[in-house]
Amino acid sequence: MNDISPIGPTPSAGDSRIDEGLRQLFLLALDGEIAFEEKAQRLLGIGCEALNLSLAIISVVTDGRYVVRFSHALEDAPAPGTAFDLSGTYCAHTLQADDVTAFHHVAESEIRTHPCYRDFGLESYIGVPLRVNGQVHGTLNFSSPKALNRPFNDKEYQLIRHFGQWISKEWEHAKSKRELDQQTTLLQAILTSMPDAVVFASPEREIISVNPATEAMFGYPVSDLIGRQTSALYSSLAAYQEAGEKAYNGWKSGKNEPMLVEYMHQSGRMVVGETHSIPMDARDGSRMGYLAVIRDATQRSKLDAERDNAISTASHELKTPLTSLKGALRLLDLYAADLPSDAKQLLKTASRNSDRLEALTRAILDAGKLSSQQTNVDREEVSLTFLLNVCIIDTKQFAADNNVSVSFSGSAQRDYIVHGVEAMLLQLAVNLATNAIKASPKGGHVELGLLERRCGFWVRDRGNGIPEQMRPVLYDRFTKASETSYRFGGGTGLGMSIVKAIVDQHHGHISFKSEIGAGTTFYVELPEAG
Repeated sequence: MNDISPIGPTPSAGDSRIDEGLRQLFLLALDGEIAFEEKAQRLLGIGCEALNLSLAIISVVTDGRYVVRFSHALEDAPAPGTAFDLSGTYCAHTLQADDVTAFHHVAESEIRTHPCYRDFGLESYIGVPLRVNGQVHGTLNFSSPKALNRPFNDKEYQLIRHFGQWISKEWEHAKSKRELDQQTTLLQAILTSMPDAVVFASPEREIISVNPATEAMFGYPVSDLIGRQTSALYSSLAAYQEAGEKAYNGWKSGKNEPMLVEYMHQSGRMVVGETHSIPMDARDGSRMGYLAVIRDATQRSKLDAERDNAISTASHELKTPLTSLKGALRLLDLYAADLPSDAKQLLKTASRNSDRLEALTRAILDAGKLSSQQTNVDREEVSLTFLLNVCIIDTKQFAADNNVSVSFSGSAQRDYIVHGVEAMLLQLAVNLATNAIKASPKGGHVELGLLERRCGFWVRDRGNGIPEQMRPVLYDRFTKASETSYRFGGGTGLGMSIVKAIVDQHHGHISFKSEIGAGTTFYVELPEAG
């Protein structure tokens, strides 16, 4: 049977314990080396001493369940993890009041029939809600099977309110730290396992952190990179400045595309890196620095160069015999009237195939020139309205031969001026228009027009649309559409790769929308002169 004789210190002794409890809380708060779990346990002991009560619990409350998280008692404390129905605890009243709640003699109070009193015989209780990140997370409460000879006073209310506020903040910090530790551990694991180099630099481009792959790619130990300018990784100061300008312009325009950058290995060996670079900003908008992910593209770049050289060489070697072949065919054509009908047909076939071979050779050479980084060209201001009208003139006969019409759509009053190479931009428009004509049905119509709210133009057909399997590789070299996409054959498979190369050289962007059975529209955006 519980001893419920009233307990309670004299006011002076009680005040002394309250003051000591506040002093102990202050000392505990100053110790930054103690883990949250130990802080919670110490707080419960301090509270029991200050309030002269025998049982203390920090609980977690969720879905109507009261779960013991930390406990302290002179004897028989409920173990952490012990769960109760919330309605069977005095803490239900504390949470309902959303403030400090206390009962000094339950047997003589309005809650004398409470299940907690019936099951555990707790006569005195004081508790406070705990809030973590603005949400009620649980309670801090102190109790005893003995009644007090007086109600809890204001100093005791204030003490437990201080306890609750402090442990709530500590719990909040502990949760945040645990989440941050988990995220940091995960990020470190990702960075460590990444095969690509990852470099984080300050706003002044000073290296702050790198992952292990950076050391492997460039040959420098991490200790030699931290604190250095990122220029230490580049092949030259010019490459360093060019990469910075390209990245800056990319961030500013929102077209942050990967760059091929020439870096230098510690041994002096050139490293070509496909570099993705983005600015890192804090929540307040301040610039923290820059993050670059670098993939070693040295071998790929070497193979591309060898391939381009081989194609270019082969194309040049083809020009001489091809010129002789076409000359011979033209000479034979002068005597075509004297040839049998079968020979005439063979002559036409040979002539047509020589034309296709010449077009293929020319296209290969054009693609090689456009992909070369050595191309130097004079740029000028070009009117897109003028460009599209010339394109229509140049493709009008080709369209008529295939029973397709071509027209300019939109107001003649509008125009955009771009800074570029007129011949290249015209080739870009003609290639798109020619493809649109090929894709159109007999009696079809191809339209060209200027974009509405940004500098550029569009080309639209109403053909069969681009097959799904073609779309990811549309701009690759030697990619040709199936016969269902165009109603007649022909083409080298280089047209769209040339289009993409011209757009890239003018720092533009190309996209398309295509619907099977309804046609395709290509959109070309270009930087406006100004």
